[in-house]
Amino acid sequence: MSTTLLAALLVQCVAVVLLRHRLGRRWLRRPVTVLVLASVVELGIGPVLLTVPSIGISDTFRLGVQVSFIDSADLIMAIAMLALTCTYLLTHPERALTRRRPADMAIAAKTLDWRLLAVACVPLTVLTAAGRGYNDGTAGGQDTSLATNLVTAFFVVVVLAAAAAFLMRHGIRWVLPVLIVQSTVLAVAGERTPVLMDAIALILMLLFAGLRVPVPQITAAIGLTALVMLAISGVRVQEGRGLFYTDSGLSTRVGALATGLSAVGESQGTADTPGLLTQFAVRVSSVDYAGAILQAISEGQPRLPPVDVPESLLLAVPSFMWPTKLDRETTLDPAQTQIDAFGLQNVNFIPGMPGLYIGYLAPLWLVVLFGMLGIAFGWFERWLLRKCTPARLVLLGGAVITALWFEAGLPTMLVQMRSTGVLALTVYVAGVLRNRARSARSSTALAVPANLPQVTGVRRLRGLGR
Repeated sequence: MSTTLLAALLVQCVAVVLLRHRLGRRWLRRPVTVLVLASVVELGIGPVLLTVPSIGISDTFRLGVQVSFIDSADLIMAIAMLALTCTYLLTHPERALTRRRPADMAIAAKTLDWRLLAVACVPLTVLTAAGRGYNDGTAGGQDTSLATNLVTAFFVVVVLAAAAAFLMRHGIRWVLPVLIVQSTVLAVAGERTPVLMDAIALILMLLFAGLRVPVPQITAAIGLTALVMLAISGVRVQEGRGLFYTDSGLSTRVGALATGLSAVGESQGTADTPGLLTQFAVRVSSVDYAGAILQAISEGQPRLPPVDVPESLLLAVPSFMWPTKLDRETTLDPAQTQIDAFGLQNVNFIPGMPGLYIGYLAPLWLVVLFGMLGIAFGWFERWLLRKCTPARLVLLGGAVITALWFEAGLPTMLVQMRSTGVLALTVYVAGVLRNRARSARSSTALAVPANLPQVTGVRRLRGLGR
């Protein structure tokens, strides 16, 4: 392990300690904390595991890249995340104390009607099982159907909202059955990340709503999530990804998941299949991409124009508002643009949130950018956690999911948050309409009909006494 990598690990430890010290014992309930911890997994745990020779030899993403550049990229990205952490803490997020009323959870349960959300999950799941739905957010382009785009946008967050609404309505005792159903539905897509995202987001939403989740339940949830993710890994080992990208049907996918765990155990002894720990280390490490870019820059390749950084954020603009957006797909995709510009191998890299712009910005300006993001995230989080409403509950779940998309970079994270914002806006409008209908019913019940005699009960009693 090099000195540069050790310095990167130290920087990440400082960021975590600062968060824990300033935010107190409830520090794990915040989206920015989830973001920083996700970065530690991607920039710390993954690279450390890859220093083990038997694991690092399976990392095909760093072929032709010197380790010194990979470690330097890790340090730059870690410093950028530390800058984000420091500026986030400057917004005093610890002062965001939730003003929660006793009726808030009941209001949220009624507004987030779990029955309607469960019905909405059915076509999303069916389309995914038919190979025309969620495919890990990679759907897009002129040839992609509207149905596929809609499922990609809303599958994960709608399943999460349905699960949270059910538990707020029926109580925390149902948390494990709900997690089993939620994880199974998400596993139909054949992706492990959404299963983990929704499990974490569900727990944080329940805590924000005022439901106390016992530690044994959280432990069981962690074990269940890991089990489902292992089942997905087993299916990939046995049958590959092709099963999840064709019209294989719901029953076929569920049956494959049921046999996936046995396939995991059988694959660990083969020479041509990496073990689960190796697969984990290779897939969560977000430093190879940035390291390859730094190596190309050191060989004389100039950086790309920084003006493309804000332009890439326009990916979050809906297509109906900007019909020609897809014509500029290459300029709105920083990852592919840098692969082409710097001569990287054309593989499925994981760039990571800071690494996505390392070919555009010098290290100093990358740190400045992430410092500005820390301030923006801090202000948004303070507003979000100020009070518990149905719309803010949905936004919190979406913010946690977005934070766990650290590996994909800022444009993809904004697209995910856009979908959450649409659902939250729908929930807000439904809440307003519900309140107006309730007020109208109350006004009708209190109104006195004009044709009734205006004689009070007291006057009648006096008349009887005469």
